[in-house]
Amino acid sequence: MLRITENFENSDVIRLRLDGTITTDSYAELDKAFSRYHQGKGQLIILDMAGVTFMNDESAGKLARIKGETLRIINCSPFIAAVLDTVERTD
Repeated sequence: MLRITENFENSDVIRLRLDGTITTDSYAELDKAFSRYHQGKGQLIILDMAGVTFMNDESAGKLARIKGETLRIINCSPFIAAVLDTVERTD
């Protein structure tokens, strides 16, 4: 289960606080939230992953592919950071 809390930091930055687990099923919820704000407006989206306890490799790969100028990932646990790092190095 994944809970997503949306918080506008200002007109150019939205923070999505994630709590729970990111699996193939729950990634669809995250993708929907991301799509709402990623519409070519140049808004920065911050994924605050302080509350994420598990993420599968498939979801990590998807996040690694969309991470860039408009998406930042912060506050990862060591486990989540290692999963993301492993996936980024293999892509």
